[in-house]
Amino acid sequence: MKRIPAGLLALVLVFLCLFSAGAEGDADLKSGDYLYRIQADGTAMITRYKGDHEDLFIPSELDGVPVTIIGPEAFKSKNSLMYVTLPESIKEIGDSAFMACGNLMWINIPDAVKRIGRNPFAGCASLSDIDLSKEHALLYMENGVLFSRPDQRLVYYSMQLQGAYEVPEGTRIIGASAFYTCDGLSELTLPDSVTSIGKKAFYQCHRLKSINLPDSISYLGDGAFNGCSNLTSIRCPDTVTEIGISAFEGCRSLSELILPEDATSIGDRAFCDCSSLTSIELPEGISSIGQNTFAGCKNLVEIEIPEDVTYIGGGAFQDCIELKEIEIPEDVSYIGSNAFRGCSGLTSLELPDSCFYIGSYAFYGCVALEELTLPTMLNTINPGLFYGCAFSELELPSRITAIGDQAFLACRNLTSIEIPGKVTTIGDRAFYSCVMLEEVDLPDSLTYVAPNAFDLCPVQATLPDLSDLVLWEDE
Repeated sequence: MKRIPAGLLALVLVFLCLFSAGAEGDADLKSGDYLYRIQADGTAMITRYKGDHEDLFIPSELDGVPVTIIGPEAFKSKNSLMYVTLPESIKEIGDSAFMACGNLMWINIPDAVKRIGRNPFAGCASLSDIDLSKEHALLYMENGVLFSRPDQRLVYYSMQLQGAYEVPEGTRIIGASAFYTCDGLSELTLPDSVTSIGKKAFYQCHRLKSINLPDSISYLGDGAFNGCSNLTSIRCPDTVTEIGISAFEGCRSLSELILPEDATSIGDRAFCDCSSLTSIELPEGISSIGQNTFAGCKNLVEIEIPEDVTYIGGGAFQDCIELKEIEIPEDVSYIGSNAFRGCSGLTSLELPDSCFYIGSYAFYGCVALEELTLPTMLNTINPGLFYGCAFSELELPSRITAIGDQAFLACRNLTSIEIPGKVTTIGDRAFYSCVMLEEVDLPDSLTYVAPNAFDLCPVQATLPDLSDLVLWEDE
């Protein structure tokens, strides 16, 4: 029997591995401390580093395959790393490739790199030195800041820098995560050349107090100023038409906000936890208020919802405890779960007839809500909808067919209520602890009433015999 030479056998095994990876699509291969994936051009992308070296020389080949790409988040949170040397074979560095490598102090970027993604060094608090050739075709450094030439993008701002910073004229893009958690940044000046601010560009820049947004800006990415807790005021230029998801979430010192007149979209959680915001004027073109948009704005006392709004998302005004009144436009058809939950200062509210859906717990904990007009289109009282509200009576729409679990739980001022003639079910603890409830009219349409629906209510003794309706659960 002929023996296969050891070198040839190793080569065959490599090709078998490559074939297997290709057959599985995106399957990762393992070589030492590295996981990698074969690309369409036959080269390798490092997808994950499993080692714990301090001084790391990344290999130019894995199992004989050239390494050309450092994949997205491939070295994320590798706090053992202090010095990293990239091979000359690297052509691309992916999004957040070395994100949160807290002890990384030095890294080189080879001349062969032709593409660099979202800030590869976001959260690298110790990084003070990037070795980059002055003749690099793609990138250049200026005073500790990394820029991309082709798209005129600010890629990375060193967390070692302190104080105010003026972005150079000619910069077009503030890249995604460019100033990610840069606590030393206190003030920023942007030139008129800047047209867009990427996702999480200033995420958790806690000391940033002042920033000018030039009229040239047309795009604010999701989370652009998320967590800028000392930012006190901001004016969004009229060229911006969309406020991204969580754009200003957690800006707890933000007390003055001017939104662009032509904005048509405000993302979920856009102003969530802006606890110093007392009033806000929404642009007329807004047609929806997303989930948790103003949740946690505990000092918000005044807001006017534009007439074109048809949708109010879940948790939109949750825990706006100083909000005493709000006018809901006539065309609103949907109010999401928890929309006004915890609005303990809200005293009265009139809902338009166009509204056919109000989500669970929408008015949970509205302990001052004494006057409420429900829409005639409503056909279900969802679970926990009026938990703890203060009204003494409430007219339910004739379309109502079901009253959900805990719907009126702890409505301690409720004295009487008429159940519409189409209601078939009253859920678990629906009127539990309504301690003033003495009068209830029950319709013949009922087929199920939960055993504890009226527990701790004085009306319980006067209810008709419901034994034929109650469906007791098997013990």
